[in-house]
Amino acid sequence: MRTVKNKSGLLFALLTLIQPVAHADLTISPVQLYISGEREQRSTTANLNTKNEKTDRAYEISVFHWSQDEQGNDVLTADHELVVNPKALILKPDSNKVIRFGFRQPIDAMNLKQEGTWRVKFSEIPSPLQKTGMSIALNFSIPVFVGNGFKSDMAFHLAKDAENKPVLIAKNNGTAHFQMTKFSIQDATNKTLKDIDIMKYVLSGRQVSIPLDGFNTSTLKGLKFVMVSDTSKKSVIYDIAEK
Repeated sequence: MRTVKNKSGLLFALLTLIQPVAHADLTISPVQLYISGEREQRSTTANLNTKNEKTDRAYEISVFHWSQDEQGNDVLTADHELVVNPKALILKPDSNKVIRFGFRQPIDAMNLKQEGTWRVKFSEIPSPLQKTGMSIALNFSIPVFVGNGFKSDMAFHLAKDAENKPVLIAKNNGTAHFQMTKFSIQDATNKTLKDIDIMKYVLSGRQVSIPLDGFNTSTLKGLKFVMVSDTSKKSVIYDIAEK
């Protein structure tokens, strides 16, 4: 069994937004996949497109079970439970490929106690050198979330790291992932004290540490974590506990 640990929290240019994402003239949509198991659903699809390309792009597709260690670093383990078809493809200029993701067994038979999480990596096979120069391989991965009825349950508190610098600890006590994007720390009067631009998942039962470089910790009472949800466009607000 092969395991890959990513201490930066990002691997293979992770695509973590929920809108279609484009890199150069390559687009995949959606960039988050859900297989809930409702109505016996056990598969889903994504579309890979190119536009204004002059050459073919060839990809190998690999599947990894996705977890996190106690520090919130992503851990990817090669997996064959989630089946992807095709496992390799050639994408012609101005074309579209449909990729199917699914399980051989019903989701109910998996007896999930928390949301199942996988990542599917797309590795471009580099083309020969072109007359105009060297081509750039575009590698990326997308998350697959499995199961239904699971919910995140977040708790936040301030702490100090090993270098005595302020950090925000985000702990997920729930059974589903929580996606962190750009957020702010606000005081009791709703004044923004610090903006943080981040793209990070906190999986079930795990926590992450977010550096707060330059943050003034003299004001510790009444702090709030405020983030606008990409799905509902409403503010997600949590109290930041004192510790």
